[in-house]
Amino acid sequence: MEEVTKVYSNGQTIGPVSMTVRSGSCFGLIGANGAGKSTLMRVVLGLTGSTEGSVLLFTDLVVPGVPSPRASGMIEEPQFFRWMNATENLRAVFAGRREVYDQIPAVLDEVGLGEVGGRPVRAFSQGMRQRLGLARVLLADPDLLVLDEPTNGLDPLGIRWLRGLIRRLVDDGKSVLLSSHLLHEVQQVADDYLMIDRGSAVAHGRVRDIEHFSGLEDLYLSKIAGPDDR
Repeated sequence: MEEVTKVYSNGQTIGPVSMTVRSGSCFGLIGANGAGKSTLMRVVLGLTGSTEGSVLLFTDLVVPGVPSPRASGMIEEPQFFRWMNATENLRAVFAGRREVYDQIPAVLDEVGLGEVGGRPVRAFSQGMRQRLGLARVLLADPDLLVLDEPTNGLDPLGIRWLRGLIRRLVDDGKSVLLSSHLLHEVQQVADDYLMIDRGSAVAHGRVRDIEHFSGLEDLYLSKIAGPDDR
C-alpha cells in the first residue's frame, strides 16, 4: 500500500497511509474503533477504492471490484445465511467447487466447529460465527489473509487458539494482515505494526524493535494521548 488516501463525501479523510506486509509474516494494524482500520483493509481486498494512492498485491495492482484469488478476508463481523447450517453456508460460498467441499469437515474441525457443523447459524454465538468466518477464509487458501478484529466474541481460550493458528499460517509461508485494538494480543502475534489515529499513521516498525517502551500499549498511548491522559 503506497500513500493511500480515502476521502468521504462528508470530508472525513483517512491517510495518506503506506504499509508493506512482508511475505510469511503477520502485520498488525492498530487503532481505536473508527480510526480507519476496516477501510484500509477493504482497500487492500479491492472492496472499495481509494481517492489517491495504490495497492500492489504481490505483483498485481489491486482494482476495486475485482477480487484477487490470492487474498481473502473477514471484515468486521462475518455475515451468513442464518437459516443454513455451517456446512451449507460454506458450500454456498464455494458453489460448484467439489475440491473445496471435500475440505469443509477438516476445516470446521480446525476452527473448533466440527461438532456443530449441522446446526443452524442462527443458533451460533458471536464467537462461533467468528470461527465460521475464519473457516471461510481458510477454505479459500489465500496467500494473504486479511483479518479485521478476529478476536471479537472469542473467549480467552479461543483467543489463544487464534494466536496459534496465525503463527502456524505464517510458519507455512502465508501472510496475515491483522487489525485489532487489543494491543497485548497484537504484540504476541505480529512481526510488524502500523498505528493509526483518526485516519493518520502515527507509528510503524518491527515489534521486536520497540526499545524505549514496555510494549505496544505504552507506545500507542504516547502517540495518541493528550498531556492529561499520560
